[in-house]
Amino acid sequence: MLPLKELEPKDRFLALFGQLFPREEWTQSRLEPLLATIHFRKLEAMSTILREGQVCASVPFVIEGSIRVFKTAESGREITLYRIEEGQSCILSSGCGAGISTFPASAVAEKETSAAFLPNGTVRQLFAGGAAFRDFVLDQYSRRMAEIMELVEEIAFRRVDERLVQHLAGLCTGQPMCLIPVTHQELADHVGTSREVVSRILKDWEERGALEISRGSLKLLPAFEKLRM
Repeated sequence: MLPLKELEPKDRFLALFGQLFPREEWTQSRLEPLLATIHFRKLEAMSTILREGQVCASVPFVIEGSIRVFKTAESGREITLYRIEEGQSCILSSGCGAGISTFPASAVAEKETSAAFLPNGTVRQLFAGGAAFRDFVLDQYSRRMAEIMELVEEIAFRRVDERLVQHLAGLCTGQPMCLIPVTHQELADHVGTSREVVSRILKDWEERGALEISRGSLKLLPAFEKLRM
């Protein structure tokens, strides 16, 4: 069997998502017309997929890479709602095919990303016609809802990021660059939140060049000082 990256887009899609179309639910003659509607796209890093308020006519299923879904305040500040990574899909886009008229956030490819875009009509047919596909969509909803609930908690009982900055800065007093042997769970325990919340904050800081994440440690970079302002 060829490595995933060497397969054709359709075969790569089926290698990751084929379990959503078991033969006992989908005969070849029934499934092929639906698969023929899929549009495969290769997205450059930082390319915009959807802006808030635009109509979304399809649902992305990520084959490789990462898509960030976020909201932007009037001040220009962004807040990440969730990320769609390999083997995952977008629940907000699914909502566009189920009654939401426009996309309520923005979506950008964080890095070079390959994705299969299923038209809303195709998603509705797959959802209605197969239990495995329904289970996948509902599982994605439950996981994303849990992430967003954690985000709401982080915002409402604030500010986890401020406490985290203060704690990390205290471990590196007077040093412009510092390697801290610490796990995300240890940080979460210290600031009183979940590991997932800490991981999301650290990921955002890493993207902003403030630190580097390694297994079991963090390296604070000079740009970390900007987080304290």
